[in-house]
Amino acid sequence: MNSEKNSIRQSAKIYRDKLNISPDWAIEAAENFINSVTISDSKIVSAYYPIGSEIDSSPIVEELWVRGIKVCLPLTFEAERGLKFIEWDKKTKLVSGKFGTMMPEDFNQYVHPDILIIPLLAFDQNGNRMGYGQGHYDETIRFLRQKKEILAVGLAYAEQAVLLALPTESHDQKLDMVVTPQRVFDFRQ
Repeated sequence: MNSEKNSIRQSAKIYRDKLNISPDWAIEAAENFINSVTISDSKIVSAYYPIGSEIDSSPIVEELWVRGIKVCLPLTFEAERGLKFIEWDKKTKLVSGKFGTMMPEDFNQYVHPDILIIPLLAFDQNGNRMGYGQGHYDETIRFLRQKKEILAVGLAYAEQAVLLALPTESHDQKLDMVVTPQRVFDFRQ
């Protein structure tokens, strides 16, 4: 299974890297996210700082800040598979972290997000996500779902959708939704 997933992962990354990405796509995806995801003032939303050709989540973050919604960023640690989350606002100083992501410079109080915005390499019509293969988001989604009701939302280009089902293993966690610049896929039904 791992060699099949790794082959798909490599192909999906090459494909995404070759997309002719319009700067407007992140804004269009943000509009779809804001119009499709109900977020109360008490909720915390985890975003991500994009690396490589990942779709940029910053237009969503900017709108959440305008609305007074708390936003956080994930942190990865060598000794732990799951992610930790630190609140992120306009004043937060960011530094380079593992995998080339940006993370808050100071962190001492972790938060547990209610809504996770998740990058991906590919997704299928059943809500399965192909990530980078480290299992950070799968472990985190599993952990948070045991604690409370969360919403796991993939953020992607429509071109990252695959027609056939992605191979899965018992630890893989399904997404509740995927938001693209063109449409929203809701897998909760």
